[in-house]
Amino acid sequence: MENLAQSFFYNFRKYCSNQRVLVAVSTGVDSMVLLDLLSGLPESVRPVIEVAYVDHKLRQESQAETSFIRNFCKKRHIKLHCREWETEIHPNVGIESAARTFRYKFFADIMEKTGIKTLLTAHHADDQAETFLMKLVRGGNIQQLQGIRVTRRFADGYLVRLLLNYSKDEIREYARKRDLIYFEDATNRSNDYLRNRVRHLLVPKMKDENSKFLEHVQSYEHQLSLLLCATEEQVDNYLVEMQINETAFSVDFWLSLSKSWRTLVIRKLLEKYSRKLNEDSLNQIESFLGNSQKPQGSIKIGMHEFLIKKYNLFYFDNKYQIKDEIQNKYRLKLDTWVFLNEKEEIGVFFNKKPEILATDQVFYFSDSQLLPLTIRHRNQGDRIHTKVGTQKLKKILIDDKIPQDIRAKIWIVVTTENLVLWLPSVKRSDLSESPVNDKMQYMIIFRNKV
Repeated sequence: MENLAQSFFYNFRKYCSNQRVLVAVSTGVDSMVLLDLLSGLPESVRPVIEVAYVDHKLRQESQAETSFIRNFCKKRHIKLHCREWETEIHPNVGIESAARTFRYKFFADIMEKTGIKTLLTAHHADDQAETFLMKLVRGGNIQQLQGIRVTRRFADGYLVRLLLNYSKDEIREYARKRDLIYFEDATNRSNDYLRNRVRHLLVPKMKDENSKFLEHVQSYEHQLSLLLCATEEQVDNYLVEMQINETAFSVDFWLSLSKSWRTLVIRKLLEKYSRKLNEDSLNQIESFLGNSQKPQGSIKIGMHEFLIKKYNLFYFDNKYQIKDEIQNKYRLKLDTWVFLNEKEEIGVFFNKKPEILATDQVFYFSDSQLLPLTIRHRNQGDRIHTKVGTQKLKKILIDDKIPQDIRAKIWIVVTTENLVLWLPSVKRSDLSESPVNDKMQYMIIFRNKV
């Protein structure tokens, strides 16, 4: 008993620096031992203790337990925060989970109101082993196998478990020697719940096989946490390097990683965007991103969510919101500017009128038979005359690796016969001329107002 109290003292000094603590108490042996150990700390380090207790209204004994903790705290001048979980709000299913949610919400509320930064709970080594085995049985990703940690962020402070290194037997022995009063929850003897079945049927057999079973679970948990922390750090570094802008990521960088890192990186990226997918879906995404035969496309990852790839870029979006701009057509009148949008305008003029800006793109031609001209977006089957014959605009845009949504927004200058003269920034037809000073020429000026 002295060894337990002494090691508890060192644990407290290691993990608790606050002068006030909130202790979650159920009146069971674990929490009553925790209260006793805290009360027995040397006065120089002993914190101001406040107790949080919930009457879950699930058992007839809860009334006696509530009365006991009230008297216990009153006698010792400990401030008690007590709340009842009224039966009318009990759910029909998942009552254990709902009760836990209610409890921890209550704890967080107290911490917010009082300014207490440390919540202490009485989880112990057997709880750790039970949780580990339950997660193995239920399945999931390896991160979930990390068991109960000694300390973690909670509310505006920390949740600390100072008994995590002690077994249930050690805690009971301490209570017996200290002659502590506590209550046994009768439901803990039932095998109706998975945790109870693990506690009664599996853990004892594991201890029979090896008396150091609880220590081994804690060791594995510690090793696993170290490995996962190191992996997370490297994955985060890769994500930073892979990100090109606020929303897009580099396919080439992702492909440069080993197969194992690719999987970890894409899984973390999906988790970052709150998208949880099964292994089959993750494999499909990896195959999609690694498919060099399909440089563009999308894959559905949710009801309205898509991962979209455009050559070396990929990003997440709601595909139903990706719409082509309206297929507007504008007739180009001589010596008149046509406003296309806030950033672009175009006009047809005689050469040397108006002044050409450094950022302007200009197409020169001398054949007046080409007039009048129209500017529009691309249509299916559009072709352009080049010195090597006609070419489909679609092929030109693919060869230039222009993404599909950008293709839909590209402007095209055509004649009344739909002869394509020019794709500003992309391609000129063979009717394009060089500017000649002594020749009457027309010029199409495409102005990007940056």
